[in-house]
Amino acid sequence: MSLLLHLLMLSLLSAGSAKVVDDFEKSCGQFFANGKSPTKFTGDHYKQICQTLDNAVHFATLYDTYNKIPVYSAYVFEGLMGCTRLNSWYIEPQLDDDNNAEENMEFETFVDIGELGENQALNKDYYRSGFDRGHLAPVYHANSQECADATFTPTNAAPQNHSFNRVEWR
Repeated sequence: MSLLLHLLMLSLLSAGSAKVVDDFEKSCGQFFANGKSPTKFTGDHYKQICQTLDNAVHFATLYDTYNKIPVYSAYVFEGLMGCTRLNSWYIEPQLDDDNNAEENMEFETFVDIGELGENQALNKDYYRSGFDRGHLAPVYHANSQECADATFTPTNAAPQNHSFNRVEWR
């Protein structure tokens, strides 16, 4: 019964996806000046991610799976919209499991982590580290509540000093 409840909750909450793509310009070029991504890196450990929630692409992230840190996130700032913080973090199983064709983001607290975390940061990586997960595409710069929710993934977060993250960066 407990497993069934967790699966039901997971199916209700995991409406997001992150599309790992081969070419930013073709898949989410709208977030870059003139539709061109600013940087090209070689190596299989750099992943181009179109951050998607409810079938809408909200921003783009170049992610380094070796160092488990985003290189950058690109978004279009349309003004402050008064969005609220989700405070729950999605993980992206497709970064650790090439066979995960669904590419669903899942709330980390509701999934069996298992083998996940080889190619992405997890909550445990921040536990007692002295660092916050600092959004590169900030939640308060989101152009909608869905976009704000989509920012809560470690692929969009870098370690930041907590006072900087909670004061100056905010």
